[in-house]
Amino acid sequence: MIRLFAKKWRAAERVYRAGGFFALLWELFCQGLKPLVVVYDYAIWRWYSIRGRFCFTVLGHRISVLPKDKGIARELAAHRIHEPLATQLIESYLKPGMNVVDIGSNIGYYALLEARLVGAQGRVIAIEPVPDNFRQLSKNIRDNGYKNILKYQVAIGDQKGTVPMHISEKSNWHCLSPVPWKTTEILVPVTTLDALLATCRLHSVDLVRMDLEGYEVVVIRGMQQTLAKYSPKLLVELHPQVIGTQAIVGYLRLLKSLGYTLEWLIDQERDRPLRWLFLEAERVTLDELTADPRIRDDKRAVTVLLSRNSPNLGVRSLDRQEMDATLLSAGGSPDMG
Repeated sequence: MIRLFAKKWRAAERVYRAGGFFALLWELFCQGLKPLVVVYDYAIWRWYSIRGRFCFTVLGHRISVLPKDKGIARELAAHRIHEPLATQLIESYLKPGMNVVDIGSNIGYYALLEARLVGAQGRVIAIEPVPDNFRQLSKNIRDNGYKNILKYQVAIGDQKGTVPMHISEKSNWHCLSPVPWKTTEILVPVTTLDALLATCRLHSVDLVRMDLEGYEVVVIRGMQQTLAKYSPKLLVELHPQVIGTQAIVGYLRLLKSLGYTLEWLIDQERDRPLRWLFLEAERVTLDELTADPRIRDDKRAVTVLLSRNSPNLGVRSLDRQEMDATLLSAGGSPDMG
């Protein structure tokens, strides 16, 4: 009981620091509304499903969703926004002419947003390995008339070949890492980000967004040249329930050794429609995050934005042995595949 109270108290403190008194009141209000929100989301989705409507206007885009999806599709149908704090963060950073790599594009929510923000002079590299998601991504790009999105149906890893992809009933929870929930498996092609970008002829890479459900360590191994050449900002989702706390700590230490610092932190528990009001992304350091209880909670996830203070100096490349040593020093596994 004391431990539970302490946990709730720390959570309340974080909300207060992030948004003040009104944010704390709103969080308590949303906690009470949570059962009603679940019922509302389900009812709205059923209403649209019965009528066969699976295309919605979201942030000025027409986005078609997968009828059988129980994840992002329901969220967009009910609230017309996904991860509002992360959305705001991207909107505040991207400018016309920038180039973005979007790894794990799903049906295109972020890719479409990024394409609008970078404009005709910028480029978005949208990468999605799951066939159903890729077809929907292609349709949404086509329906919204974007010509500045290059799309690739491939997984990103640390070598070329094929890998098993775990398919979830929620389209935004497909992943390459083994997971504790029920999935089916398909084989998908895989390449490295360095190899893929070598064919794109980009003069810069300003942001790499990664939504990989636990495969981030493997991807970093295959993007050493990209980091060294472009020093992009990294927007990454971290899921302790998939790869474990120690692997995340090792991953963060690895990024620190590559010259990266933590710019913003978003608690995904609160990055949801309704709950995000009065809240902002948090300022914490990498060292603070490695000790943060949120990355030790297997029911939570966080989104982090990382950058380099002196990008013109270049990033020191690490070989695989150095990377594995960094991971093992934190108790993580070097073999995330």
